[in-house]
Amino acid sequence: MANMTKECWDLYMSAHELWKQGKFTEAETVLGELYSAGGFAVSKVRLLGAYVKRSLGEVLGEIDILSGLAASGCRDDVGLLPAVYSLLGQAYSVIGQSAKAVEMFLQSVATEDDWQQKLVEYSNAIFAAAALPSTDREFWQSLYAGYEDLLAAGTIKPFAEKNWQHDKLRVGYLSADYHQHPVSALLWALVDKADRHSFSVYCYAGNTGADTVTRQFQDGCDVWRPVAGMPHQDIARQIYKDEIDILVDLGGHTSGNMLPVLAYKPAKVQMSAIGWVGSTGMTSVDYVLGDEYCTPAPRQDAYVERLLAIKGSHFCFHIFKDMPPVSEAPYRKNGYITYGCFNNFSKVTDDMLVAWGKILAQVPKSRLLLKHKLFGDAAGRQYTLDRLAGCGIDRHRVELRNFSQDYLTQYGDMDIALDTFPYTGGMTTFEAMYMGVPVVSQYGTSRGQRFGYSMLMNVGLGDMAADNVTEYIEIASALGRAPELVSELRSQLRPMVESSPLMDEAGYVRAMERIYVEAVAE
Repeated sequence: MANMTKECWDLYMSAHELWKQGKFTEAETVLGELYSAGGFAVSKVRLLGAYVKRSLGEVLGEIDILSGLAASGCRDDVGLLPAVYSLLGQAYSVIGQSAKAVEMFLQSVATEDDWQQKLVEYSNAIFAAAALPSTDREFWQSLYAGYEDLLAAGTIKPFAEKNWQHDKLRVGYLSADYHQHPVSALLWALVDKADRHSFSVYCYAGNTGADTVTRQFQDGCDVWRPVAGMPHQDIARQIYKDEIDILVDLGGHTSGNMLPVLAYKPAKVQMSAIGWVGSTGMTSVDYVLGDEYCTPAPRQDAYVERLLAIKGSHFCFHIFKDMPPVSEAPYRKNGYITYGCFNNFSKVTDDMLVAWGKILAQVPKSRLLLKHKLFGDAAGRQYTLDRLAGCGIDRHRVELRNFSQDYLTQYGDMDIALDTFPYTGGMTTFEAMYMGVPVVSQYGTSRGQRFGYSMLMNVGLGDMAADNVTEYIEIASALGRAPELVSELRSQLRPMVESSPLMDEAGYVRAMERIYVEAVAE
């Protein structure tokens, strides 16, 4: 590297190799030597430092380095700037600063030269925007229009009109999450219990790794197509060649999505379902799946697609992993109610924290349990405690836990789960209820703000959902002052969930297949 001495270059290569090997602490030590040797002024060195901080879980240290790089404009290597903005967007999402995250992702789009990567970063911006506390129809229309404009700037040409006729409808599921993942848990019934006399199931898998869940899908579908790493046009061409009648995208604007495939219009009917809370923003997508509770007619919000409402729940959960038994309500041993939230902390707005503070104030001795990877770092914990204090929450009534694989058993330490708003929980809400923890949820007027409401209604606990924050606080506080009711629900919730539409796989699949038939017939 022309602007580095040989000593600095050797140290850089050593640190980079250690980082690749997963030896993050050792890499940071070598980077310290590199900084002392004068290498800190080189943008590429500082970017490696940010990656090491990320790998160590030190997100605030990562933000500090990346912010300096963004402010300098990476003058010695401007080609790094798009990556810097993208990493900043991801880091700001982790600490719950969604507005900054959206801004950074859009800056990455603006500075990126590669069109495909622009699409990725724009999807990142849309995903981060779902957690913004206050948006309106015009905001989303503008944001979605930007994605459609970006698609139009490429060389995408939709395939010719589809005139094929089959004895069985061919349904294709496009996803990068064919592994142990919430999307697979929601998709399994549609593959496993499909009516094979009337439907053929094609799975287009964009994930690179494989586990036992992956193999179950491989064995369970009619045709398995591994498409990871393939250009979008080639994936679309394969779908077109397979003569798919209904293509269902399960990723939306989430990580690893393959949305641009749908711009080629390779299938007769194209639908977005399960894995994304909002619109795709694409005119090439015909429908978005919802249900009678989360898709209230006639409201359409900023959706480009038509909204379909299935009766009951548009989520149907299959459990691939071993679920621990439901434990006794923790208030019985603690003598106080523990509220909690295991949702991704990027969904937790200051408005939510203020509401949680008011709930704690109304329930004497109650405590709050939060769990997220941000809390595995001392600086991250302090940042969060300061933020909680600024929202009126006594830090001595809060426990912060780092992410861990045994999180399901830790529902044994939570009496009542508090859902987030406007970006509500999905799998987290289901798992809490399945573990015997009642969930209080606030809902809004759009599909993506009503997932918690839909699940509660389907389980028979609609009175735990509120359409405004005042009622949300009242419901959660009243429940906290009724510990015997909490204990009673503890023993009843799992069978309630198991007997509800949330786990009625056969009924769900039949309802979905009726929707597929009607969609093709239109």
